Amino acid sequence: MQNLLVITYIPSPYQVELFNAIADSGKFELKVAYLQTSCDAPIAQQWSQPEIKHEHLILGDREANFKQLEQDLLVSNLVVFNYYRHPRLGQLMDRCLELNKAWCFWGERPGIKHSGFLGWLYRRWKLATLHESSAPIWGVGIWGVEQYRREFNIDRNYFDLPYFANLSRFTTEGNNINADDNSKRVFLYSGALIERKGVDLLAAAFTSLAEQFDQIELHFVGEGELRPRLEKQLADYSDRVKFHGFQPWDKLPHYYQQADFLCVPSRYDGWGMVVPEGLAAGLPVIGTDKTGAAIELIRDSHNGWLIDANSETCLREAMHQAIKLSPTELANYSQAAKARANDHSLAHGVQRFEQTAIATIQLFAPTTSQPTIQLQQLTINN
Repeated sequence: MQNLLVITYIPSPYQVELFNAIADSGKFELKVAYLQTSCDAPIAQQWSQPEIKHEHLILGDREANFKQLEQDLLVSNLVVFNYYRHPRLGQLMDRCLELNKAWCFWGERPGIKHSGFLGWLYRRWKLATLHESSAPIWGVGIWGVEQYRREFNIDRNYFDLPYFANLSRFTTEGNNINADDNSKRVFLYSGALIERKGVDLLAAAFTSLAEQFDQIELHFVGEGELRPRLEKQLADYSDRVKFHGFQPWDKLPHYYQQADFLCVPSRYDGWGMVVPEGLAAGLPVIGTDKTGAAIELIRDSHNGWLIDANSETCLREAMHQAIKLSPTELANYSQAAKARANDHSLAHGVQRFEQTAIATIQLFAPTTSQPTIQLQQLTINN
């Protein structure tokens, strides 16, 4: 059995769930090194600590832990870097290159934290070893792969490996639809209440539509700096707007089950696990062309609406179309949403991860049949 070492940031619920499942499958001896137990992001501080069932190491600031990590690196058949901003990680990448160790970088579309030319220079500095090497890159979704091709070059191996989670807890029997055309329609937003997520656009679009349709509601699950502004913006319709605040990870399905549509109006999101969650719950999703999961999973006017990012007009029009759906049409959208989510299950994620890891290891073998082109095509077509 081959040893697989993953180096990542923090044990978020979604990653822990995936790594637990990979370890449980038994195809790899998996060890995950987490740089910290949590980060400064408000949502991460409120997560309940997931049960880590795979072998792991919390590095923290202890030198002894980094020494242990160096030893783990030596015996690993593949090292996967899922983070790059820690100062020690560049040294570890250099060590992989020095030893001709099988290694790769796995990440969302570049530019989420540092955009523009200065952001490119920053990543060029922090990922210097990756630029200088031919190590494969695992992009999170097709959009991620395309952007890494642009930022690096085409003369290396790229794999499409999105994030996956256990979506079964979001599935329900039947459809999330109301009985007739005159019943209420509930739009749900789940995530941080910040500008990048486009919640201000959602509030503006809802305000405009609420003047025409008195049966619509807007529910927010999450917290953030824009909440006071949103409450003021939506004050005239406070009887139809609900702020549920931050909700624990395991409580989210309850709020999805109360809604008819999920709105993900992000100005930018490298992936966005909320999209497959909504689809799994049978919610048609309104997502943007700057959200990786929306680009990959939404089929416009079939299981949701894919709209231009940063456009209140496009968002309002999609919501208007959603409101006007008949119960039969909404049921069809809901079924299509669930069907699309079926291909994004945790079991699919484990299989995709293992296939990608095996193909990456083979690239570093003395003799290889170069299977990556076929696998890459397979993963993109999925």
